[in-house]
Order: sequence, then C-alpha cells, then structure tokens
Amino acid sequence: MLNLLDHCSLDINYDLETDALLYGEQVKYDQKQKITLRQLTPVLLNKSLTYPEYVYEEYNGVFLEGEKDEAKTTLSYDVFHIPPGLLGIEYIKTHIYFSNPENESDQISSLVEVLYGQLSIIVQKNNPRNGCPFPSIKEAYLIRLKQGERYILPHGYFYDFVNTSDNPVIFSRAYKKYSLADYENIKKERGLGYYCIRKNGREEIVLNPFYRNSPCIEEVDSEFCLVKHELNTKMSLYDLIRKQLKLLVKEITNP
Repeated sequence: MLNLLDHCSLDINYDLETDALLYGEQVKYDQKQKITLRQLTPVLLNKSLTYPEYVYEEYNGVFLEGEKDEAKTTLSYDVFHIPPGLLGIEYIKTHIYFSNPENESDQISSLVEVLYGQLSIIVQKNNPRNGCPFPSIKEAYLIRLKQGERYILPHGYFYDFVNTSDNPVIFSRAYKKYSLADYENIKKERGLGYYCIRKNGREEIVLNPFYRNSPCIEEVDSEFCLVKHELNTKMSLYDLIRKQLKLLVKEITNP
C-alpha cells in the first residue's frame, strides 16, 4: 500500500496489488468515471479495437470534507488513474481537451500534478483553418513529467495525457471547466497530429497523415513554460487550492 499524502496533501492510497485507489474517510469526490474504449474511439489510431472495455478512471470533484463548498463553485480537482498498456500499438491515453481563450492574453486552462509514476502530455496549437480542408499545426510539444512535478496548460492548445511507462500513472488536474475537444470535428482528423506508439519494443512518435506539414514535436520537461503566471508550482496542487484559491481562480479566469 502506497500513501500519496506527501504528494497531494490528501489521504489517498494506492494499492499496488489490486491496482486500486483507496480514499480516506475524510476525502470525498462527486463521481467516479470509468472511461470506455468506445468513448475514445473517435481519436484512436486504430478504430476497430474492441478491447479493453474500460481504459482508465477519473475521480471528479475530489476534496477534503469540510473544504469542498468553498472551492467547488469555482473549480474542480480531479484524480486520474491510467494503467500501463496499449490500445493496439498506441499507448493508453485520455480524452483530448481543448478550451478557447476569452481574449489574446495568457490564460490558464488547467494545472496538472503527477502523484505516482511518469506522465507524458501531447500538446499542440493549430493554425487557423481559413477554409483549408486539412488542419495544420503551429507548434507541438511532448511534455514529460515525473512524480511530484506540476505543469500549467494554457487555453488555445489541444492536449491529452499518455502513459508510456510499464507502470500505472496517477495524476491530478485542477480546472474551471471540463472542456473536451469537439469530437464531431476532431474525429475527421482522427485525433491529434501525433500518435505515441510502441514499435519494436520502443516508444515512437508518428505523424497523423490527416494533418499537413506538421512540425517535429519538441520534447520538454516541467521547466518549459507555455503561459505566464504567478502561481507557486512548488506547492502541492491541493495546497495551492486550499491556500491560494483567490489567486488561482484569478490566474485561471484572467479577467
């Protein structure tokens, strides 16, 4: 049994034998979602897959009892549990997220913190379509995060989370609005412009042929910044919510 208290400031345990998250009595959540393969099919490289039925888990609205009411009207704190493995030749990944900025200034979409394992995030910003039948990418990054590291993602970028390791990854995410990409549009392109696959026993990034003139994806770490902010990223994400909620909400909404 592994206790994640030191990493997330919440009494959450990970049972390595059963591969399950166990929440302490004082830790509550609004709902548990088991994301199915069918839900992810529009953005998968191989759309004919039938297994596994469930791909990963989300615990939405996680808060310590007695502290939830203060924050729940402004943002949500979720915990993700992604197992190791493949979806065909593609590493297991999450939904694709996207939210438009309200103006041209820097705006935060969400904050991410790795509680256990290693997490990869594929992030891309598209060029305006301007009537072009094919999408094109302005910039793209493969962000690598280790346990205890945090990252801030801005509006205006598509992103998803990928587990390329041989172990589960557990991470948290704080955000104001649960903003999935528009799958009615993105399914025409079959997801993002880059797929993370395993080939000959090794990880490899391959281009999505439905995009045109895609730049090489740039691999970066937690020190690389996409958005300016005043937040203390050395503090655990839940402590940031608990102690600096007003600043956090201001940075996310950026009025």
